[in-house]
This record gives sequence, structure tokens and C-alpha cells, in this order.
Amino acid sequence: MISPETRAELERRFYPQLDEVVFQRFARQLAARLPEGAVVLDAGSGPGTWVLEALHEQIGLLVGVDVYVPDAMTLDALVLGSVERLPFADGSFDLVLAYLMIEHLAEPAAAWREIARVLKPGGSFCFKTPAVATPLFALSHLLPTSWHQRLKARIGTPEREVFPTYYRANALNSLDDDLHAAGFHRDWLTTVDQTYAYLPHTRATYALGLLYSRLTEQPFLRGLRNQILGVYRVGEGTP
Repeated sequence: MISPETRAELERRFYPQLDEVVFQRFARQLAARLPEGAVVLDAGSGPGTWVLEALHEQIGLLVGVDVYVPDAMTLDALVLGSVERLPFADGSFDLVLAYLMIEHLAEPAAAWREIARVLKPGGSFCFKTPAVATPLFALSHLLPTSWHQRLKARIGTPEREVFPTYYRANALNSLDDDLHAAGFHRDWLTTVDQTYAYLPHTRATYALGLLYSRLTEQPFLRGLRNQILGVYRVGEGTP
């Protein structure tokens, strides 16, 4: 496994715009939806999603919900519960973030209804999730959870933080349709590729992954991008 320093060196050389394309565009979309003193739900939070840490001054209260209690966390509060059955009152949050969580939903339609319910009118649902109809995740979909645990252990993810994946809401068009059906309005929807992140074993594999991900920026290769990012808004009268 190559070091973080080596990764950074290879990223500067082979994909210098990586941070802007893969991370900062989404971070700006998220920040723009946060009113001052926002009450935010980090859905499937674990210890707390990294992208919210830089926005700490804009957030009045950051609540996480997950099915386990992490050893440490950056949240103001953590509630044990399921996203399909959120233990919160109607209209509790200004924004809900689901960062690499949607793929784990056994009942995505129920989750959309619950997220719409706990958002205030005009509140935002921001998410990032794998696109299943891409080479990397088509293969991942076929592997049992035990294999996912072994593979992710090699990039430093503890076994107890690797949960079953269902990919029942991980196709771009059907995800958009289902969110509209639940009463959401699309503000922003795009795709990026992070194949490189799964290939940190040697300098050569990481460099090849970076070049592949960079190549998918070409419009005619957008179908190969393996991450979906979106921002949807809930309006008055949402069911």
C-alpha cells in the first residue's frame, strides 16, 4: 500500500484537478444550502462525515443517525436508528446528508419518504453514492459482504464499518425519478469517477486509476463515472 505522500505526489502529476472535480464542487453545493445556524442530519453518519467538518461554523446542530455507536465522533449528537424509519419529528432539519449511504438501503422508497418528512419546507437532501452500472460497482454488486470487508480492510476500513450493500437506488435515471416521486425537486445532479481510490496498492496501479478517472471527464465517457452526486430540495406539501 502506497503512503499518503506518494498518493498526493501521483495525484499532482496525473490528475491535478482531482480535488476540485471530485470533492470541492460537491462541498460548495452543500455549503450553499446551509442557512446560518443550520440543523443538519448526517444520515448513516458513522463518526461523522468529513465534508461537514469544514462547515462547522455554519452549522448550529449536527445530529448523526446510524445503526452502531462509533468509538469517537465529530457530531454534536448521535441517535441509533434506521434511515428507513427516522426517529425524529416532522420538519426537524434544514439539510440531510447521505454520504456513501444510499447503497446500503434495503428500502430506499421508505428512506425518501422519511427524509422528506424530517426536512423543513425548502430543506435540502444532499448525497453521494456509487453508480452501480459501471465496471467497478457491477463487480462489487456480485461480491458477498465478507469479500467487501476483506478488500476494504486493505485500504484501512475496519470490518465493523462495512455493511451489506443492496444498490437498490444506484442508477442515475431511476434515482432521479424516485426522488421526484417522493416530492423532491432536483437542484443539482452530476457524476464523477473515483476508480483510483480502490487501487492504492502500488504506484503503478494508483497512477493508472488516476488516469482512468481523469479520462472519464470526457463527456462521451460520462457513463463510466462511478459516483453519483446530487442535491434535491423538498417543497411545501411533500407527502
